[in-house]
Amino acid sequence: MKPETVRVLLIEDNPDSILIIQKMLAEDNHGDFVLTSAKQLSTGLKRLGEKERVIDVVLLDMALPDSHGLDTLIKVQDLTSEVPIVVLSNHDDEMFAIKAVQQGAQDYLIKGGVNGDLLVRSIRYAIERHRMRKELERAQTRLQHMAHHDNLTGLPNRHLFYDYLEKSVARAYRHGKILAVLFIDFDKFKHVNDTMGHAEGDLLLISAAKRMADCIRESDIVARIGGDEFMIMLDSIKSAHAAAKVAHKIQEAMSKIIIVEGREHFVTTSIGISLYPLDSSDVDTLIKNADSAMYNAKECGRNNYKFFLSDLNDKTLINV
Repeated sequence: MKPETVRVLLIEDNPDSILIIQKMLAEDNHGDFVLTSAKQLSTGLKRLGEKERVIDVVLLDMALPDSHGLDTLIKVQDLTSEVPIVVLSNHDDEMFAIKAVQQGAQDYLIKGGVNGDLLVRSIRYAIERHRMRKELERAQTRLQHMAHHDNLTGLPNRHLFYDYLEKSVARAYRHGKILAVLFIDFDKFKHVNDTMGHAEGDLLLISAAKRMADCIRESDIVARIGGDEFMIMLDSIKSAHAAAKVAHKIQEAMSKIIIVEGREHFVTTSIGISLYPLDSSDVDTLIKNADSAMYNAKECGRNNYKFFLSDLNDKTLINV
């Protein structure tokens, strides 16, 4: 089987060093190396930035005519974090080598002590370590996302919603703003799961969640709390009327047919609304009050919205 091609960018200004590295890579019997060289950092950065030129690894001399020291490594990393870097140096300085590796270099080679086998092994190890590190970063990102988002809808979960709300309340306090918490429950959703099955119920929840997300601004947050319960935070609204308008918009969007697995579904929602600072300045209490208002909406016939304790007409907030 033909070996995989490894595309190497050598940033090095010494012609002798370039020839030596070319020879080492050409003599390797187990690899297919394509070497491109640049004698200045600026030229190397330009080639790294060319979309049509794919580079698998950079061999970098950090003493160049237009750059010197760790700044050279940093400039390459600032341009791209997707390409592993092996440092080539004339200086056998252990502390400097450690700093280079701490800065992100995959390896640090002393030019006078490098032979073909060591160079090729370093290149291959650098590529593999870099790949493994990227996979680990992606896995950590996925885990972090899973810890803060609902697996079904992809929306923020209760934990992330609390975090957003706490920050928004603090910001509203500093700037004298109003915000609203909407607690949303789908009416008689249990009937869907019982008659159509949880799989179809899940698909219905996904469609309904998207409709709710389309009803709010980018600065607002919609989260799935569990089951068929959702919460929305409306950040920096002008008055209670703005919250009522969003609640009405959500119920209007939900009133349209949702087709799942070829079957038509009609979803209605009961929505409870609490306001900062009128109803509370405490995050837990705001959510509790919105939940209480939602149950009041259900008791009043479902498919409507209620403010905490009183109707919209009693919410005499000053527009800001």
